[in-house]
Amino acid sequence: MAKKSDINNIKPSIEKSRVEKPTRTKKTKATPSKKKNETLKSNKSKIVKTDEREGKEKKEKSKFIRKRFFMMILVIVIICILGFLWFALNPEVAKAQLIIESGVVQIKHEGGSWTSVQNGTLLYQSDTVKTGNDTSASIILFKSSIIRLDSNTEVMIQEIIQQTGETSVKIQQDIGRTWSTISKISGIDNYDVQTPTTIASVRGTTIDVNVTTEGNTTVSVINGSAIVSRTQNGTIVDTTEVNENQSVTVDPKLINQSLEIKPVEKDGWIQKNQQKDEEFRGNVKEELYRRIEPYIPKLKEQYGMTDEELDVLIDGYLKGYFDLPPDTPDWIREIIEYS
Repeated sequence: MAKKSDINNIKPSIEKSRVEKPTRTKKTKATPSKKKNETLKSNKSKIVKTDEREGKEKKEKSKFIRKRFFMMILVIVIICILGFLWFALNPEVAKAQLIIESGVVQIKHEGGSWTSVQNGTLLYQSDTVKTGNDTSASIILFKSSIIRLDSNTEVMIQEIIQQTGETSVKIQQDIGRTWSTISKISGIDNYDVQTPTTIASVRGTTIDVNVTTEGNTTVSVINGSAIVSRTQNGTIVDTTEVNENQSVTVDPKLINQSLEIKPVEKDGWIQKNQQKDEEFRGNVKEELYRRIEPYIPKLKEQYGMTDEELDVLIDGYLKGYFDLPPDTPDWIREIIEYS
């Protein structure tokens, strides 16, 4: 029979064994939501790394494109200066010359009478030009801009002035229809067409001006933009900006009505002149190439340009497609502004 002391010794031993018995850690299974969160975190990390890599590549690409762009701007500046020196400052280049395609054209010098003239006649400030029935004629400005005259049209070269750093041309159109394509390379800074009721001010653009026998004036902007003003007794009473493919009609009977912008109606006259512009621009481009030919190898070598790139730049510049970004260096702006 066990003694009481022995029983007492066994009891603590049992209790100790219960206490020291290691507890098993219960493994918990990952819930679907937890797995989903871990997957999302992993995917998010990958996306962030991808975005950082793409952002870096985009930044480097943007830097390269910008550097390339400024190189192209420099080439445009060089082309611009060379062309400007030839077309606008060359004393051998006529400021204004009459080209007669068909029909009869008469001119009148200031204080003189109407006289029939031949193709190629030089025109001067204050000269007035009048076309007859079934007549097609043009006035070439600095060999690089053009004013086309429809039949039964009368215009006067009110002003053609070259001053230091600025060239201004003003045309007075009393009746008929004209098409003006003013190229930047001609050096014309300010070009205005004035009718009895309207002033259209443009720069480096193409506009169509139609003055009817009723006195209405319709100004249609084909390329670029123009500031069109309604006038009354020589005073501007309303002004609006007309952008590409927009037109505005000034009716002298509706003096209190605001100018209304409408889409351009491209009739046969507009379509015909757009085609003629392509041919005219091609001739100007060909002439420009002849003038800059000695410099082309150097331009291509220095700026790493191909013939195709140079051709695109010249064509784009003649069409007035290039606009400078806001942070363009002042020295580039000054050169282009001068040219």
